[in-house]
Amino acid sequence: MLKRWIFVWLWLPLVAMGATLEPIGWGVVTAYTTPFYDKTGKELGQLSGGELFKVLREVKMNKAPAYYVTLERKGAPNAILSAQDSRYFPGKIPTSEDVEALVAYVGNQKLCREYYSLCANRDRILARKREQHLAKSPAKMLPKLKAELAQVPALERKYEAAQKAAKSGTQRLKYQDLRKELRYRATGLQQEIKRLEEVAATWEKANPFDESEVKRLSVWKRLNAQAEKLRPQVEALTSVVVAPGAETTE
Repeated sequence: MLKRWIFVWLWLPLVAMGATLEPIGWGVVTAYTTPFYDKTGKELGQLSGGELFKVLREVKMNKAPAYYVTLERKGAPNAILSAQDSRYFPGKIPTSEDVEALVAYVGNQKLCREYYSLCANRDRILARKREQHLAKSPAKMLPKLKAELAQVPALERKYEAAQKAAKSGTQRLKYQDLRKELRYRATGLQQEIKRLEEVAATWEKANPFDESEVKRLSVWKRLNAQAEKLRPQVEALTSVVVAPGAETTE
């Protein structure tokens, strides 16, 4: 429940500002994948490396820097995402009134989208091979258990809402019991995950993952070569842009 309330407190100043928020910059996802959330802290899905967004406000998420953004997806949904997995370019978004600035802006977006998409595809291959390696571990159930634990907050909210909306004492007790069972399950999952993480660490020490084998694959080398060709341009772009510190909204 802690995660939920952190998001609620983060959201309050955003609500107060209503629909008056204007972009203060733009950004790009740099990790090969990262989750994005709604105002309650509910995970809405995953973003891939190279996806673009407009930054509406710098915020904090669980005390870490984050951005409240408009995603450049169909419908332009608003979301909150971690600053750790993205790159932010502060500044007013150019309009057609400043053609030179607009051309530079579009070019910079295209460069970042291509570069971080290549990096994401390259890293995705590495992650997939690592997962296949870890599937041989006695702790191979770890990803499944972690995924189940990640769904607990959403289920808790669902049962809580159903309990409040219940029209009879019997129904309220039903959802109250479901919430108790969910908490017990979450505690059990946390304990089992901790145990399996220790098992995994021991196994991985005896059976290390060989990244060099993956990096010899032709598809990985091709993606890496394309990314490396663009990297100097991206580094030149990012070196002259330093985002100001995110303000705290807690």
